[in-house]
Amino acid sequence: MAVLLSGEVLNVPQSSIIVIDPHALSRSCLARILRSELPDFTVLEIAATDELDAFIGKHVDLTVLNIERRPLTDEPVLENLADLRQSLPETPVVLLTQFEESAISDAMISAVARSGVRGYITHASPVEVVLAALRLVLAGGVYFPRSVVLDDETYPNWATASSEHMVSVPAPVTINGETSEVSFNAEAANVAFTQREREVLATLQRGLSNKIIASELNLSQNTIKVHISHIMRKLNATNRTEAALVAQRNLLNPT
Repeated sequence: MAVLLSGEVLNVPQSSIIVIDPHALSRSCLARILRSELPDFTVLEIAATDELDAFIGKHVDLTVLNIERRPLTDEPVLENLADLRQSLPETPVVLLTQFEESAISDAMISAVARSGVRGYITHASPVEVVLAALRLVLAGGVYFPRSVVLDDETYPNWATASSEHMVSVPAPVTINGETSEVSFNAEAANVAFTQREREVLATLQRGLSNKIIASELNLSQNTIKVHISHIMRKLNATNRTEAALVAQRNLLNPT
């Protein structure tokens, strides 16, 4: 187990991930999962960004920062991101947040993206989605659980994320009762989703429960179950999590 001790000068391996979390239990739990699921990476743990001195000048593949319940643009969060950019200017950052997804604006996302953030994951996300998001960022992509437009200057000093490496899930929208077909590639087959199915799929990729999905889309839970069943059948998925991951993978690698 690689845990950084205060004042220790660490020999950072070539492939490494840093988990920054002030809480030992949650930090260790995430690190243990990552060690199991990403065995090619050495996972290091620190409690705060003021422990980054040991990593200056080292190559680190990814930093995962737990910002807890703070807004993405809260001053302590931006200070932590500034510390990260100073110590590890080329290392992508993924935020873990308990802040409500509905309160995260495009302006917030753009602001943290300019500070090196390549994605964020909410506390409601299933572990499969968390791992898929981290793998995507490690591969050079960007993960945001909903739609956001990022301009060409979002990533100064970085290679701009190309569209094929962007997973940006459309946020649910209110529609006027009309049903439209949306073309979507999955498992090498061209799948046509209705607009409502696309909205439900977007909420599945955000890890929401049927109850919350029904509330957001103003539908009954039984109707949501029917839509999910149709989505799973079209994607040849055996469960809702697999459907979300298949959709994510094929948004990233369309045929």
